[in-house]
Amino acid sequence: MSSSERLQPGRGANLVEVPDGAYVYVVRSRRSGGVSVGVDLTPAGACPLACDYCQVPRTERVTSIDRVELARLRIELSSTFQALAERGEQAVDVCFAGSGEPTWSPNFAAALEVAIDVAAGRVPVRVLTSGATLDWERVREPLAGLVARGAGEVWVKLDAWDEATIARFWASRGQARHEARIARFARETPTVLQVLVAARTHGPSIDATRRGLRDAIQRIVAAGAKIQRVSLTTMHRPPGTADQEVSAYDDDALDEIASVVREAGVPVTVAYARPRPAHASTDSVAPT
Repeated sequence: MSSSERLQPGRGANLVEVPDGAYVYVVRSRRSGGVSVGVDLTPAGACPLACDYCQVPRTERVTSIDRVELARLRIELSSTFQALAERGEQAVDVCFAGSGEPTWSPNFAAALEVAIDVAAGRVPVRVLTSGATLDWERVREPLAGLVARGAGEVWVKLDAWDEATIARFWASRGQARHEARIARFARETPTVLQVLVAARTHGPSIDATRRGLRDAIQRIVAAGAKIQRVSLTTMHRPPGTADQEVSAYDDDALDEIASVVREAGVPVTVAYARPRPAHASTDSVAPT
């Protein structure tokens, strides 16, 4: 699949104009709070979930995944850092995200090592995962090692709070199993929870959303999980599947949800759609 044909959800209005390649792209990220070097190990869109808000069309599941060309990944990452330096730009992280589930790659662990080596401690390496593979040893150990070495962070998705919401949001089942996977992993490895909230036709209210997420986080923490913080955001571009009746929450709604989620006892950072006023919460992150 060529660069122009790839499913590239990160490539939009926030794209930074530096040379990109098969695996690497650069965006101004709301979640990261600056220039983020993205790594897409699943450019064909392979993912275990079919989230209704995803920018990649999910009309059919893609499960076939090619091995990452590690030498090419290294070259692309190195040249991207060089290009940013020549532009006077400073990256804030290297972020494994992209078009699908990065940990599904058969040589994910080796690709992660390449990123850690190229980043060389200059910026953290972050892995954004659905959490579906946290029970796999070949995924769990590299992720735990990333954090234990102080080289980066693991961000695990938590958008739902019961069977009805996980079925509607992700077209999946097993909310209790998902929470248990997070708790088992995070008992040993401090973890960030990435939460995306959105308005859905005839879907849960803001009140139900904030209470449901708070309760889910409280259950995970009560199970012994070390949750560093919650990264809360909403949609910033339309979903890739046109018939999905889902839309972004405004900033006031995000504030409402964040205020209740904080009752779970963990910090919350909010990725707003636009810069916040000076009196905004100090643990919020605005886009640059």
